[in-house]
Amino acid sequence: FTTLPPNNTKTAQSQKERTLAMQGYETACVLAAKNILTVDSALERHAQLLQPYYFDYRAELGDSSKRGEILALELLSLLVGKKLGDFYSLMERIPLKERSDKYINYVVELEKNLMEGNYNQLLKTRQKSPSTLYKALLNKLESTVQDEIASCIEQSYPSISLAAAAKLMNVKPQDVLNYAEGKENWKVTNQQIGKLRLKNR
Repeated sequence: FTTLPPNNTKTAQSQKERTLAMQGYETACVLAAKNILTVDSALERHAQLLQPYYFDYRAELGDSSKRGEILALELLSLLVGKKLGDFYSLMERIPLKERSDKYINYVVELEKNLMEGNYNQLLKTRQKSPSTLYKALLNKLESTVQDEIASCIEQSYPSISLAAAAKLMNVKPQDVLNYAEGKENWKVTNQQIGKLRLKNR
């Protein structure tokens, strides 16, 4: 192919070649998103390669049927990776009228809840995913949010019941027990979590 980025020249073959390339990168994004081992690095790489086709060549190629779903997938990847500068830069490239797309709006709602520290609402929103492609990334986001909630618990309570911690973290009590095993300052005794604050705090 001779008409792929950074070549912006239109030729008799450019639309066909660029459409095939766009479809190829979309497929690569889908495959990367479904594999927990590649959902970070490979997805980010393929999504970056796809951007010229979604923005620079949009007038020539039109909109792919996967556009909203894939753009939201990239936004979610940036959000989970805490690359907020890149997240907001990509949002600026997306026209306002397109942000009402169900996929893009879903990720915007997640970002809003995350920035406001509304973790319980975020976990509820997480259950309403409009696409199965987001599963691996949402699992990572849920883990990150639970760490944030646990940190808030540590800062707010010298001790807390297992049931109360489970409710705050939106998990089962057994999940809190499993989580506590990896925390040196979480001591569980008689359904109560104590010693939440480290000595150097």
